Amino acid sequence: MRWEALFDDFEAQLVEAQRAELEAEVRELAWAEQSELALAERLRGDDGAVIDVALCGGLRFRGEVRQVADTWFCLEAGPRSVLIPLHAVVAIGGLGRRSRREVSAVRRGLSLASALRALARARVQVVCHLGRGSGAPITVSGTIDGVGRDYAELAPGRAEAWETRALGTTLAALSALVAVVSPA
Repeated sequence: MRWEALFDDFEAQLVEAQRAELEAEVRELAWAEQSELALAERLRGDDGAVIDVALCGGLRFRGEVRQVADTWFCLEAGPRSVLIPLHAVVAIGGLGRRSRREVSAVRRGLSLASALRALARARVQVVCHLGRGSGAPITVSGTIDGVGRDYAELAPGRAEAWETRALGTTLAALSALVAVVSPA
């Protein structure tokens, strides 16, 4: 009977050691997988969640995650939509632990410039917050007249009269774009 108890004890120790080894492997694989995730994938995982976003320059928005591309995302913040380049994000609160990779190469590849071109085609009034670093962003209002490879051209005034405003436009570097606010 003593031998049986001894073997049972050895077997229990072996099972426990195997379980601990498996748990360590699972933990290591989870950490490795998380290290491959991008911020956009975390945002996609919580599509529809209400989050708080802190941007460079101290700008903050609270809203529902709507669209997510690899370099930008949109929030629905009450009566307005906010287009936010990922390079302007300082911190996000309220995200869950889920993540989701985008399977559509078209959606994944939508650039910030392509999102701005859609706003330009719609001729909607926007408020662009521009800045870099920790200084307060500057604000430029108007319609987006055009979008180049690395800039957007904003014209003040009414959306219908865009052809006559060429002399009063502001060129904004896309790298300085912190947020673009438009009606929802």
